[in-house]
Amino acid sequence: MLELADKILYRLSAWRPTGFIESTMKSRCYRNAFTLLEMLVVTGIIGVLVGLLLPAVQAAREAARRMSCSNNLKQVSLGALQYHAAFDHLPPHGTGTFSNANDPSDTNQFRLSFLVSISPFVGKTPIWNRISEPHLGYPPGSGKVGDPILATYPYPSMGPAPSVSEYEPWLVESETYRCPSDPGFGMPAMGRTNYAACLGDAIEGLDNGLWRYDVSKSRWMPSGKEQMRATGRGMFVPRMVTSLDDVTDGTSTTVMLGEIATDLGDADTRTQPSLQNGWTGGVLDDVQKCRGQVNSNRPQFWSLNSSVGVSAQLPGSPAAGRGFRWADAMPLMTGCNTTLRPNAELCFGGDETTIGTLTISSRHQGGAHVAMGDGSIKFITDSIDVGFEKGSVVENGKGEYAPGAESPFGVWGAMGTRNQGEMIEDVW
Repeated sequence: MLELADKILYRLSAWRPTGFIESTMKSRCYRNAFTLLEMLVVTGIIGVLVGLLLPAVQAAREAARRMSCSNNLKQVSLGALQYHAAFDHLPPHGTGTFSNANDPSDTNQFRLSFLVSISPFVGKTPIWNRISEPHLGYPPGSGKVGDPILATYPYPSMGPAPSVSEYEPWLVESETYRCPSDPGFGMPAMGRTNYAACLGDAIEGLDNGLWRYDVSKSRWMPSGKEQMRATGRGMFVPRMVTSLDDVTDGTSTTVMLGEIATDLGDADTRTQPSLQNGWTGGVLDDVQKCRGQVNSNRPQFWSLNSSVGVSAQLPGSPAAGRGFRWADAMPLMTGCNTTLRPNAELCFGGDETTIGTLTISSRHQGGAHVAMGDGSIKFITDSIDVGFEKGSVVENGKGEYAPGAESPFGVWGAMGTRNQGEMIEDVW
């Protein structure tokens, strides 16, 4: 009986239905590729992940560039302070050589920026040596630069005017003077810079400063003395020597240098000034004079036709862009003031060689860097208090616009003045 039972169980265990055998064989047939649906799902997931990753990578890169920018500005500020330690005054902004003939080929017309003076203090001794010694080059107006063997024009010590493009040192672009977030590069700029001297919270006369060329008398004269006493309220006053002893408001609360974005030729309100807006009754009485000229569809750019606002008159020369000449003390190139909030528009009373609202700007998000008088670096946001943004202090001003008055431009304006006695709380 046991043997019979074992045989029956063996036969039952060996028996399989035909359908079961077929399904088992099919289950062992593996596929060699994804279906179209699976590929689409995987591709979609990868796309989502890349979309989430790219902004993070870009943000990390911008954070690194912003840190590098603040480090460069720190180096420039330390260079200015080291200059002060060596000579007991800040590097002059608007200095150099001049003659009564006022020939831009033979002198630099008293137009050198503070960046030239501090070049030996920021590791740019070779540039300084080249500038401080006479040498041969191509003549002004020739449009040539380069091989000194073929050059025959004798450039004087300290060079010609900073706008002479044939003079090689003026074309040098130093990484120390540049912000890596700013994409501006090459012509029509000569040697770009992203760092400017703070001229205070006023406008009047700061395009000429203390020393001025009298065309009728064919001579240079310190005819801006009284005006600079009234409106030269910043740590730097063009063509005039200042020192840290003049900063009675405190070096830690007074702006020494500011960051500026350079022009890209795109009618950006921060890098190309609106021109010929007048002085009295114009930009001196209303620093928002040009606000109606901004493109209503693209608020960061000027209106160039009447369909999107009042047309702005921009510089006719493509070489007249913000920060285009590092060696030039002209306000558009290397100056800033604290009249309007950071990244606001540039609004000039006259042409591009004059001045107007000249605030700081940058390619960073939401503000720009400044260097204080003690060398510390701060990031000033676009939302800083700027008062009522009306008129600026002028030589013959009355009331809140009189010489010696506190800044009419709130905390931001007060940070630009060196000796007006404003009380500034910690705003960063």
